[in-house]
Amino acid sequence: KTGSRGPVSCTTCNGGTSISSKNCALITGMVATEEFGVPQSQEQANGVANPNRSRQAGQSPPAKDVEIGAGDNSVFSSVKSTTASTQRSDEWVDINDDVYNMFFLSRLGGQAFWYAIYIFGLKLTLYVFLANDAFDVEQPTDVSVEVLVTQFFMLPVAVAMQDDLIATYYLVANIKYSPMVKMEATHATKWKFHVANLCRGIDGMFSLLVNFVILLKATEVLSLFLNFAALQFLQTIDNIALRLCAEGYLSDRLEIVANQVTTVRLPNKNNQLYRSMDSILFLSTFGALLIAWAVIHFV
Repeated sequence: KTGSRGPVSCTTCNGGTSISSKNCALITGMVATEEFGVPQSQEQANGVANPNRSRQAGQSPPAKDVEIGAGDNSVFSSVKSTTASTQRSDEWVDINDDVYNMFFLSRLGGQAFWYAIYIFGLKLTLYVFLANDAFDVEQPTDVSVEVLVTQFFMLPVAVAMQDDLIATYYLVANIKYSPMVKMEATHATKWKFHVANLCRGIDGMFSLLVNFVILLKATEVLSLFLNFAALQFLQTIDNIALRLCAEGYLSDRLEIVANQVTTVRLPNKNNQLYRSMDSILFLSTFGALLIAWAVIHFV
């Protein structure tokens, strides 16, 4: 083919190297595109005829089973392995919308980093104050059957209402860290992912402990429910803190990190044993509370 720059030839073919006609067509097409700026269709570049165009021209489409060379096999093997890897990859799910994931995505020493630590310390401080007052109240000895039955049925509720603890169980069992998250959040490192989950679990355990102590100290059904309702507010402080940042009530940097929390996703685990750990942890926690409740009241 001749253009403004003169004839274009396949230097590989002129050099005496034997290549397939398909690869020769590919090389020639690349040279033509580079020399003349004339784009070729994908079928021409690959040396494969378009069956639809063959039908329009009244020709029969080429057979699907085409013999390919060793070089082509490596390309198709690479594509096949990539496709298989994609199919084996886990489903990516949203992370929890809480201040602990702000810590996970934050820059070390940045505003979101210290903001998350402050909220974590605030919640623990409030739980410690409540626990001190609750332990100062003497354990009632003459508890009505009505209160005992209510306490028994509220034990699983006390575990289930701990959002941070349940989220920790779910993350441990189902979610794993992936370095690909750094494409969206540069500072989301693996150690901060685990530290954030640890802090969330400590928060949930403290909340459950305070709930359990207040449940044991209850002498009336009404006071038991009122105390549970009041503690529910404390459990949502970290979520409220995130929402304040996401809606722009605080600094712009905190707003950016908080909005990242709502968009970042992490992959599920493939291990079936791990994925049943959340149920095991939930039932174990309920069992431990039930045993402690029975020992305190009946032993």
